[in-house]
Amino acid sequence: MSWKPPMPLGYVESIQAVGGFAAPLLAGGSFTMAVLALQSSASPSAAVSRWPDAALALFVAAGLMQIGTVQATAWTRRYMCTPGDLLQWFPGEQTDGEPSPFLRGMQESHMRQAHRWANIARGFYHAGVLALLTGLLVACVPPGALSGPRWAVLAVCGAGVAGELAWLVRAVFLERRLRRDAWSDLAILLAVLTAMIVPGVWDGWPARLWSAAALVLCLLPVALRRSVTPAVSLLAGAVGLLLQAPRPVVAAVLAPALVLALFALTDLLRRQRALGT
Repeated sequence: MSWKPPMPLGYVESIQAVGGFAAPLLAGGSFTMAVLALQSSASPSAAVSRWPDAALALFVAAGLMQIGTVQATAWTRRYMCTPGDLLQWFPGEQTDGEPSPFLRGMQESHMRQAHRWANIARGFYHAGVLALLTGLLVACVPPGALSGPRWAVLAVCGAGVAGELAWLVRAVFLERRLRRDAWSDLAILLAVLTAMIVPGVWDGWPARLWSAAALVLCLLPVALRRSVTPAVSLLAGAVGLLLQAPRPVVAAVLAPALVLALFALTDLLRRQRALGT
């Protein structure tokens, strides 16, 4: 029996790069944005954001999560060792070029612990990036009416959040079929959240039409999977937006689609972990 290689081969080393360089920089940037948001929250007359406290909470959470990334990365490093290291430390545990069961078990145990802490570090890192990007999105919503240029800024921030979520799906779901379903459920989740939030930020026909169009587009993957409840929820939500139904009613109608999308993503994550990748 030979050594068991890590999969992916450079996964643990990539986490070391994230926790040793990227996470500290992002933590510093997050706490800097938190100070700026705190200053805006302390002076309501000079506020530059509609929800400075929400932005402050997201920036603080982003910084704390990046600190968690650094700490988990340090624990990952504790269990990193190569076959060469083990042979150098235990030179008598090899026969005819093959490691002994003791040495192989030690290597597998350390690799398992290294992967465990690397997964925790990666989770903290992605959650911190999402919190930072969402905080920027919230901070860019002005107290008054939204102008055309500000909508462009919000669109760029929203694209950043969506891009990070898509990147996270690509990184987590390595099996192609699971990844396809995860992207579909993520699109439904984003469309529902957009329909719940955007009309409250901008109470006008363009926002309602845009939100309703996003819900209708999500009907295609739902129809392909023959899911009746999400389809009815999405269609009813789109109709409610077009008929100018009260926001609580629209949110209640879309709640089943939101909950089912979250449950579907959780089940896909469980199935991906069951594959051992």
